[in-house]
Amino acid sequence: MRYNPALDGLRAVAIVLVILFHSDQAIFPGGWIGVDIFFVLSGYLITSILASELMETGAVSLTNFYVRRALRLTPALLLLALFQFARSGFSPNGSEIRTATLISMAYLENWNMVFDFRPSPTMGHTWSLATEEQFYLLWPFALLLVIKRRPLVWIALAIVAMMADRFAFRGHLRHLIFALDARPIGLLVGCGLALLPVRLWSRVPAALPFVAMAALLAIAIGLAGADRFLLAGPPVGSLATAAIIVSAQPGSTITALLSLRPAVYIGKISYGLYLYSSPIFILGEQWAVDAPYHLYEIGLIALIFATAALSYEFVEKPILRLKGRFRGGARAMPLAAAGVSQEAA
Repeated sequence: MRYNPALDGLRAVAIVLVILFHSDQAIFPGGWIGVDIFFVLSGYLITSILASELMETGAVSLTNFYVRRALRLTPALLLLALFQFARSGFSPNGSEIRTATLISMAYLENWNMVFDFRPSPTMGHTWSLATEEQFYLLWPFALLLVIKRRPLVWIALAIVAMMADRFAFRGHLRHLIFALDARPIGLLVGCGLALLPVRLWSRVPAALPFVAMAALLAIAIGLAGADRFLLAGPPVGSLATAAIIVSAQPGSTITALLSLRPAVYIGKISYGLYLYSSPIFILGEQWAVDAPYHLYEIGLIALIFATAALSYEFVEKPILRLKGRFRGGARAMPLAAAGVSQEAA
């Protein structure tokens, strides 16, 4: 599929917001919105690939789909798991660390966070990976059922149902934040965006992506009150992300900005940045040295970027090259002039 570096740049925006949230929640209390940006990008990309394969071949190879997912997600997650198992042998709560790691590797951390079954030392952030994987166990089958039956109507109904669920559980923050049936509105928005007729992508107002980016920043810094915005934040952030993707057309200003090399590279290593940031911050606070707080935080952030870059270059990228063997010969259908990045598929 045609590659658009601006989408990697948008991933960079998402992961920077998440890292800032983990680093200082007092300044960026709504940085969690970065997860919803990832959800929209993921739903858009995955649905584009599945719909393209379905149009070209008349079928979807679920084997190829799940193998591609495994090749993308497993190497870095396994690396983190090995680290967790190794350090559990030297920790007084080693059993908790091992249990939390196994829950994460089973992609069940979201429900563990909802019901608080087991402690999640340094692995709680993998709830979003679990949410995505559970969604993608269902979505390929659902897409096959609705692709010829007004799929946008069905996706809209699913969004309405999820919003109703969010309203019903508005007093249960864990459910709002982590549950599969309440949080990933962004996945549904991204899926719908991929199926939107391309003619509707034309004549996008030039100011739209900047208004959308401002909305994301307003959520991140808690301009509307981060705690109160937990109910509306994910749907608003998801729609803002969709607006940026629609605006990322060749030659646009937002495309040029998001396609800057540093932003693109940060987007490429964003999966590793997400996986390693929370454990490094948590362990860094436990092993804090006698240094000014902000200087120490900068050091931790530098360590996070170095770890993610090494993981990407020497672990993830070599395995990503195998993904081309599992594409089923499907070519891209013209879902959008912007195209999508293949690496996150």
